Amino acid sequence: MRGSRRSRGRLWSLLCPGLCSLLVAVTGCSGGEASPSPVATPVPVSPSPSPAPTLAASLTPSPPTALSGTFTRAGSMGAARLTAVRLKDGRVLLVGGRDRSGSALATAELFDPTSSAYSPVGSMTSPRLDPTATVLGDGRVLVAGGEDNTPAPQVSAELFDPITGTFTTTGSMTTARSGATSFLLQDGDVLVFGGDDVNGVSLSSAELYDPKSGTFSETGSMLQGRGSFGAAELNDGRVLVAGGCCTGSSLYASAELYDPKSGAFQTAGSMLTARMEPALATLADGRVLIAGGNGSAVAEVPLASAEIFDPETLAFTSTGSMAATRDGMTATPLLDGRVLVAGGATDRSAELYDPRAGAFGPTGQMIVYRTGLATATLLADGRVYIAGGGSGDDANSAEIYQP
Repeated sequence: MRGSRRSRGRLWSLLCPGLCSLLVAVTGCSGGEASPSPVATPVPVSPSPSPAPTLAASLTPSPPTALSGTFTRAGSMGAARLTAVRLKDGRVLLVGGRDRSGSALATAELFDPTSSAYSPVGSMTSPRLDPTATVLGDGRVLVAGGEDNTPAPQVSAELFDPITGTFTTTGSMTTARSGATSFLLQDGDVLVFGGDDVNGVSLSSAELYDPKSGTFSETGSMLQGRGSFGAAELNDGRVLVAGGCCTGSSLYASAELYDPKSGAFQTAGSMLTARMEPALATLADGRVLIAGGNGSAVAEVPLASAEIFDPETLAFTSTGSMAATRDGMTATPLLDGRVLVAGGATDRSAELYDPRAGAFGPTGQMIVYRTGLATATLLADGRVYIAGGGSGDDANSAEIYQP
């Protein structure tokens, strides 16, 4: 992903150790996210706000309300990691990553929000930099792909059992991929798509993991191979993919939707602004916030603009802009319906998007400057756990946002 490719694995190697701080000082570089990735991208947790605002209400402008929120330190991970996911018991599983010597890691650990303590768990069967991690319906976690120490993307996958704290192998993917994006679909299967192949080329292919059989099978491919895109699962179970890179030096404004019922991706119109590494967040009323990202495939041109996607009309409309330009930040829906946007800027600022007002407002400042390598995980109590993305000694650090 990125650059004309800028994958998270490549960006990690460029930034580590300590080079990002030099780039920030000289150029204002903010870094770049999965996948999912999503990213590839860690797997967002879908909150259940109550009551959910209606679409009509969310479109009614209102003055931004006074906003608050504070960040506090949350210790440090045992290593700098790119993948985090919240387990059903509320703990956060952190897997893989890279050590200070540059080697991909097989280790994993758990963060307990109630005690703010970290504890190691059994190691994965293979070192993995930038794998996907998806919580299954039964509470286990599917970890798939990622770069090994060859370095090359892997085809293998494994399952983490939070009861025993151990990893066991499961069926392999149909395609080796690193920096892929994954989502748990409403029927219990896991959609894994995109990422990089062994030659660093953006993949358009997608596949489904069936937890019952422990096997992967091919499903419809994206309409075009794209890296550095944003993705979000809609409330109706479809998956939105937007933006990314590249045809030559041109970014994509196009979007597509994966429909689990048909097993195919379909065109979903185009954004108002072409952008790579945008942050996507599904709102309580079903619409999707698309914010920031980079406006160039060959230079660092972070964006402050944002837009809204309506899955009923497949239309994109503008909304209020952020106060800061941000490339590769995190966007986390809160339990009250607002969205926390953090990182990806040239400072430690964060912002809150209020769907009722259609505007961003200020909130507390982060403790550590974090690039697009950070993960953000909504905790069960409504706080947000943000880890990694710093440079030097801050690469392992974490903090918690209290709305």
